Amino acid sequence: MMLILAMLLIAATSYNQTSRKPANTKTAATKEKQNPTRTSSTSISQSTNENRSVNVNRSEQTGHVTRPEYSRERTTRTDENRISQPVVTHNTNDNSVEGPVRNRASRYTSANTGSPHQTTTQNRVRRPEAVVYESPRVYREQHVVHHHYASPPATREYRAYHYVYRRPVGIDIYWTPFMHRHFISIYPMVPYWYYQTGYRIEMISAYDALYYQGEVMTVYGRITEVYYSRATDEYFLYFGPYYPYHDFTVIMPGYLARRYSHHPESFFTDQYLAVTGLITSFNGEPEIVVKESFQMHLY
Repeated sequence: MMLILAMLLIAATSYNQTSRKPANTKTAATKEKQNPTRTSSTSISQSTNENRSVNVNRSEQTGHVTRPEYSRERTTRTDENRISQPVVTHNTNDNSVEGPVRNRASRYTSANTGSPHQTTTQNRVRRPEAVVYESPRVYREQHVVHHHYASPPATREYRAYHYVYRRPVGIDIYWTPFMHRHFISIYPMVPYWYYQTGYRIEMISAYDALYYQGEVMTVYGRITEVYYSRATDEYFLYFGPYYPYHDFTVIMPGYLARRYSHHPESFFTDQYLAVTGLITSFNGEPEIVVKESFQMHLY
């Protein structure tokens, strides 16, 4: 009896194993029929991965990395837009005149307010490049040196940093038709004035006058020496060290100087003066020729 039961158990297990094999093959076939794209997508991904690996190997051999094509189109479009867009410049000065912008900043501060070596933020007049005009002075000889230095004085930069001139307060000069008419006669070598009516003339120190030759400025500082030329009846007011190491010169006729005092040499010495006019050049040094009293302001 036991033998018969064992034989029946072996036959049943063998039958079950033989019946499962075709069922598994059938389910696999049905799955392939239901999802035909799955096998194709996996094959495509494998092929793309192979191509990508080949491209990477080629790029490593050549030494550069390949980029997608759309990035080139994007760069060309941005370049075209950048070229087509106009360049817009912002000017904070309402009194500017048409023309290219002059950007000549002072090297050091021109006032005793603020930190040293502080450049001015006001924009210059929008005009062509300034021309350095020769001084219209009459006296052109070298006068006698009255003050001799054992050694040359300190440099302009050093004195501008340590000996700052006191800045005048309440003096605002604007370009007017009245000033335009007088400047035409005072400075006949200027062919055209580029300033508009209402333009506020900038105020700078006598240390900075060297860097603004050819422009109309208000220059302030302290007079250290006065020289009188009898041949031409002109007074020379020197700012800074004594002649010939001076920083800036104001030339005024005798009739104008004698309006202030009968002894202009002693009157103007050690005075603080702000003068408005065209900064011209004589032997490389800046100076302003004064012909009218409205150009001078003692403070």
